[in-house]
Amino acid sequence: YAYQKKKQQSELAAKDALLREQTLLLEKQTAIEKERSRIASEMHDDLGSGLTTIKYLSDKALTQAKDEGEKAEIKKIAQHSNNLVSNMGEIIWAMNSRFDNVDNLIGYIRRYASEYLEQYEVELMFTTNDTVTNPIITGEKRRNVFLVIKEILHNAVKYSGAKTIKIHCEINDTIQITISEVGGKGFDMWEMKDKSNGIYNMEKRMEGIGNILFNRNNEGMEIKILLN
Repeated sequence: YAYQKKKQQSELAAKDALLREQTLLLEKQTAIEKERSRIASEMHDDLGSGLTTIKYLSDKALTQAKDEGEKAEIKKIAQHSNNLVSNMGEIIWAMNSRFDNVDNLIGYIRRYASEYLEQYEVELMFTTNDTVTNPIITGEKRRNVFLVIKEILHNAVKYSGAKTIKIHCEINDTIQITISEVGGKGFDMWEMKDKSNGIYNMEKRMEGIGNILFNRNNEGMEIKILLN
């Protein structure tokens, strides 16, 4: 009897210790998420307003510029501030724990691709499967996936000559994003890997979170992003 009682006490103590450990981990994760959201909010309020002011002042100075050389320099300031606002927006999005879900990632990719490709008069066809769910996905993973897609779209516009980009997101037990450059000239992955850091950087970003596959076909180029 004494042995049985001691065993039960030991098991209860082990369960209690495990529960305390899990509670501490949860509290730590909650604190991290709150801190991420706080930093994102402060970046948006402080840096965002400052960069907006720079843009406003540069636009005003542009109307008062005396010669073309001065206008060119002011335009550079305005362009740099615009780029910083865009980059900061991406960082804030990645840091804010409110957006740590697949639905938000898909929505952000769709919005970015639409706005980016429209500038270059490239058609976007964006589709998802009908069973998209809303599982958690960390900010770091979201940002890495987005930066890979951003690089793919940049290369498609700059090099492929494709007039249509298809993006299909398949969300089941895993996440698969397929980007097709329709009508583009495509490229040999191994040849490009030796010439450019782009593919190396994309593969590096996918390490630990999934895989990226390149396939040249009759339509052009197909790139698949597979997330764990």
